Amino acid sequence: MRIADRIADIPASPTLAISAKAAELKRAGVDVVSFSAGEPDFDTAASICEAATSAMKAGRTHYTPVGGAPELKEAICAHYKRKTGFDFTPAECVASCGAKHTLYNLFLSILNDGDEVIIPAPYWVSYPTQVRIAGGVPVEVSGAAENGFVPSVADLEAARTANTRAIVINNPTNPTGAFWDRSQLTEIAEWLKANPNIIVISDAIYDELIYDDLEYTELLNIAPELRDRYVIVNGVSKAFAMTGWRLGYALAPPAVVSAMQKIQSQSTSNPTSVTQFATIEALKQGEAVIAPMRREFTKRRDLIYKLLTDIPGVKLVKPRGAFYAFPDISSTYGKSANGHTIESDMDFATYLLDTVQVAVVPGGAFGAPGFIRMSYASSEASITEGVTRIARAIAALS
Repeated sequence: MRIADRIADIPASPTLAISAKAAELKRAGVDVVSFSAGEPDFDTAASICEAATSAMKAGRTHYTPVGGAPELKEAICAHYKRKTGFDFTPAECVASCGAKHTLYNLFLSILNDGDEVIIPAPYWVSYPTQVRIAGGVPVEVSGAAENGFVPSVADLEAARTANTRAIVINNPTNPTGAFWDRSQLTEIAEWLKANPNIIVISDAIYDELIYDDLEYTELLNIAPELRDRYVIVNGVSKAFAMTGWRLGYALAPPAVVSAMQKIQSQSTSNPTSVTQFATIEALKQGEAVIAPMRREFTKRRDLIYKLLTDIPGVKLVKPRGAFYAFPDISSTYGKSANGHTIESDMDFATYLLDTVQVAVVPGGAFGAPGFIRMSYASSEASITEGVTRIARAIAALS
C-alpha cells in the first residue's frame, strides 16, 4: 500500500523511541535507569480523580462543545485572570487533547505554505515537525549555553525575514530547564513591538515548575499591546501530574480560537468529557497540588546538578525550571570503550543504554548536538544510581 509522501518528512519522536527501548529492556528483566520520560512520576491528586469519578456518576460522559465545556472554559479564564490579571473570555479559549494537540491545531490555523516560525534552540522536538506538517518553515535560532540557552535579540533579528509569521517562546524550556527572566523578555518585547506581523506563541506548559524563588512573568504582562497577536498554550499534564488525562488549551484572539475549533471539529472533536471536569478541579486546587511537587523537584534538581557536575568533563547549566538537566557531554567525543566509539550524542546515549543500562535522550533531537537530556522526574535513589552509572561509563572511556 502506498503511504503519503508527507510521512517521509516526519521523524519518529526520539524521546518516545528511547523510552520504548528502555521499557523493552525492563520487560526482559534488565535493571534500567531511565532519564528519558518527560512526565512527573507523581500520581494525580486524589481530589482531581474524585472530581472525575463524580462527573461520571453525574452522567457527564457525553459529547461537549468541540472546544470544551462552558464550565471548563470559564475555569481556564478564571485561572489566567489570577495568573496574569487579564480578563480572557470563553471566545478566546479552546481546549484540546493535550498541549501538543493544541500546538498542532494552532500551527495549522495560522500558517500558510512558506510561512516561517522562529524556534529558539534547544527546542522541544515536535515544534519543527508540526510547523512543517502545516506547510511552514521552522527557523532555528540557537541560544548559547553561557547565556542560559536564551537567544539574543540580535540573533532573532538576524533570523527574521519578510516571511516570518511567528515565534515560539517556551518558558521554562524543555529540554534545558532554561528560564527566560523579565529582563530578557523585556528586550524581546521591544523587538516584537517593532515587528507587528509576528505572532507570539507562549508555550507555558512548565510555568508552575520554577525554582530558586524565581517569579514567572508572561511576556504579555510586559507588553499588553501584543494581545491581538499573542497565544498562550498550556495544560495540566506537567504541573498537575495529569499526563495521561490529555488536556491542553490555548488562550488566543477569537479568530484564532475559531479556526482551531474548526480544525478540531474535523479531527478529534472535544477533549474527553471526564478529563475536562477533572481539569476544572485541578485549576481550582492550584498551588495546593503543585507546591509539594515543586519542592520535590527542587531537591532532585539540586541533587542531579551536583552529581553531574562532579563528573570530569561534564558541563551543565543549572536548570531553573521544568524537570530536565541538559549536560554537555561533547568531551567524550573520540573516545572508546566496550566496542563503542563516541562520535555523537546518539553514540553516547547508545553506549549508556548498552553498557550501564541508563536511558537518556540525545541532544541532537532538540537541535543541540553534543548534549543529552535527562529528566529528573524520578526518585532521588534512581537519580543517584543512574548518574553513578554514567560516571562509571565515562570513566571507562579512553
